[in-house]
Amino acid sequence: METRRAEFWVPYRLIAPAVALEAALVIGPLLVGFWYSLHNVRFFQIRSFVGWDNYVRVVTSPEVLESLLATTIFAFFALILTFVLGFALALWLERDGRSATLMRAVVLVPYMIAMLVGSMLLKWLFSHEAGLSQLVLGPLGMGNTSILANPKSAMAALVFNAMWRDAAFAMIMLLAGLKSIPPSLHLAARVDGADAWMRFRRITLPLLRIPILITVVRLLIHFVNILTFPLILTGGGPGNATEVVVLRMFRLGFQDHILGPANALAILVFLANLLLVAMLLLLFRRAGRL
Repeated sequence: METRRAEFWVPYRLIAPAVALEAALVIGPLLVGFWYSLHNVRFFQIRSFVGWDNYVRVVTSPEVLESLLATTIFAFFALILTFVLGFALALWLERDGRSATLMRAVVLVPYMIAMLVGSMLLKWLFSHEAGLSQLVLGPLGMGNTSILANPKSAMAALVFNAMWRDAAFAMIMLLAGLKSIPPSLHLAARVDGADAWMRFRRITLPLLRIPILITVVRLLIHFVNILTFPLILTGGGPGNATEVVVLRMFRLGFQDHILGPANALAILVFLANLLLVAMLLLLFRRAGRL
């Protein structure tokens, strides 16, 4: 009896260090952030308890509302374009061969570059003084046009930054899913007279439901919580056109040193992430039953 009890607790003892580390690095800071969000905090000094005033201040702030709009626009277009490009690359490079292997390595290069370095490189390419905008638009008589100085083109550059780097991640995830599909299914469908579109719609897409779900959730969380791209590439400008919500949170906490509203916004973003993941899981679960 004692031996069985000892064996029962062995798995829990093995995972206890990892759970403790997770609690210390995730749950602990989350609780501290929630405590800060209920107080007036300046330079890490708790001055007074304000309750939910910081949340009201954040929700009613015009700057935060503008950042939410910018985040929605960026995440929407970045998710769609990155996923479509990654899916197209996965379908194109599914077959094994020297050329496909070489192209996979080429596609992975942007993903291997650090986000900071990649954003600085694109900022140089899009710069008005010495970048591609001057080289390409100059001969057309549009040399005075600055990509990062226009709100629409700056947002497009930000979306391009995300698509250029993260399409490789989508390709890896979807390519792994494509490789897991038995070739015999496509062969049988081809024998039955199914064309390429029918095989894609009836075989490939249903069997890729889980890889698609993982890819979409991962990309959406990444884009909603992005900081490096707008901070380095556009700085949130021009104006506040590309100031996403995490950049607004960064400025509240580390530039204005107003930690109460900054942590309140962080808690709201955390809850929004949970809601997004729950909605996507529900959507894919319902789609799987159709």
